[in-house]
Amino acid sequence: MRLSVSLAVWASAGLATTTTAFLNPSSLLSSSTTRSSRRSSLTMQAPAAAATAARVTATDRPTYNEDPEAMARGQMRPRPEGLNWERVRGDLASAFGLTEKELSKYDSVKKEDLLKAYTTMELSRQFENACNQAYMQGKIRGFMHLDNGQESIPALVADTIREGDIKHSYYREHTHALASGVSADKIMAELFAKVDGTCKGAGGSMHIYDTTKNFQGGWALVSEQLPYAVGAARSILLDRQLDPEGTKTDDRITIVFIGEGGAQNGRMAECLNAAAKEGLPILFLVIDNGRAINTFTPDVAQNSDVFKAGQHYGIPGVKVDGQNVADTLKTGRAVVDYVREKGPAILQVWCPPFFPPSLPFSLPPSLFPSLHSSAPI
Repeated sequence: MRLSVSLAVWASAGLATTTTAFLNPSSLLSSSTTRSSRRSSLTMQAPAAAATAARVTATDRPTYNEDPEAMARGQMRPRPEGLNWERVRGDLASAFGLTEKELSKYDSVKKEDLLKAYTTMELSRQFENACNQAYMQGKIRGFMHLDNGQESIPALVADTIREGDIKHSYYREHTHALASGVSADKIMAELFAKVDGTCKGAGGSMHIYDTTKNFQGGWALVSEQLPYAVGAARSILLDRQLDPEGTKTDDRITIVFIGEGGAQNGRMAECLNAAAKEGLPILFLVIDNGRAINTFTPDVAQNSDVFKAGQHYGIPGVKVDGQNVADTLKTGRAVVDYVREKGPAILQVWCPPFFPPSLPFSLPPSLFPSLHSSAPI
């Protein structure tokens, strides 16, 4: 009941322009002392933050909208400018060849769809918060990668991707599985290494599989999922060739998740080439969180605008601000419809992560008491 009331309040307050920041991460802070020290730290950084804001809005802004000095201080990456729906709409027209009539279908999102998106985002945030708490208590072991701050992506998945579509995620995949309809109980059981988990407890955080939802899980090696996803897209075409009559209404696609850092891998170029050559129904969903594992992506990539990588192969691409949920849904609908009807595409979603790439860098005190002191890591 309380959730229903909250949903209605958020919708009436204008969820269309709400960012993922409204999902309060304060529950991750374990004590009032931690909260107090954090407030003091933020207060001390205020002048520096103001100066940084002035720099990053100047005309000499780096092409990737990053401020190296701010990044070095560990500040959250500045939100990109000019990624509103009007700009994205224009990119969809130029890169995807969509007409004004076609684009008009995506100009608005119904209130009930925004409520569904909010529900998915709230579920994703609370699930990841629970994972974080259990990990820090030593109940979940091994590597674990959380999705806090990137909730608009599972919202997009729940909005546009169907059960019959084939999903290949990467190692930060809990929320992608949730959005695909995989049971939260089974996912959490897998993290706890229980036999009731999606892989009977043998896979852990990075390997969530559910064939009933066509969720082909997380892949632990960077970019490993790409060629498998291309093979899955090829299998869809093969099904249509083998049974033209029975697949006349088959509009399934494959969606593959890849970070903008992982997309620098050579597999990306090979898979784009194969997808373009064969006209495969595959969506490359690039999750742009500014990190290439433990490195800032601009430090290892000459160009982080992965959505442009398909131009050489004739594959259209577009980037959207993942902190604007309504714009993310609009863009996702347009791009997914394109893939269902015409072939491969790239959708890059910009978003800031709230956690480091892997939680073992914040070692659980219950597992490693000798490595912890009163000072935070």
